[in-house]
Amino acid sequence: MASHVSEIAAFVGFFLYGSFFEWTLHKYFMHQPRWQYPFRAHALVHHGLFRTGDDYFLSDKKNLKKVRFAWWNAPLIIGLHIPAILLLQYLLGASILFGACAAIAVYYGLYEYLHYCMHIPSGRWIEQTRWFRWLDAHHHMHHKRHFNNLNVVLPLADAVFGSLIRSKGRIPVPDRKQGAYTMQTLLR
Repeated sequence: MASHVSEIAAFVGFFLYGSFFEWTLHKYFMHQPRWQYPFRAHALVHHGLFRTGDDYFLSDKKNLKKVRFAWWNAPLIIGLHIPAILLLQYLLGASILFGACAAIAVYYGLYEYLHYCMHIPSGRWIEQTRWFRWLDAHHHMHHKRHFNNLNVVLPLADAVFGSLIRSKGRIPVPDRKQGAYTMQTLLR
């Protein structure tokens, strides 16, 4: 029973940590040329293709792969965390490896899925939710002001570090219904 509690606590803690990891990775590696691969792939290519207004949505089928990270990013990110998680597990004397890795994997999966839905609308049920529309407006503003609204999944770190642009300061998100119609035509 104690093992289940520690794994659940690890999941919650590492899911919240995910917001800070995402924010740090996004700000310092994807928007600054410290390491060329993530900077080039994100700041130059992704932000070059996906801007604001109607350019926020996919406009050319050949750029479909520029919405998501490369396939190997998920195992790399999770794998890089394992030594620290094992050390923390040893120091705490509690089983947390599964819960921590599951949280990082779920957070990463949500990032990829939500980000994909944001740039490639198709009228999915999730796109109709108030939560998604708020996150979408949050992310749309990031495409205008690259060092603000750095979180896609959980803008906790944006709020803590002062990079959150509140809803009144955001620009309107383009028409998702029109975008979904365009995507149907484009992706056939």
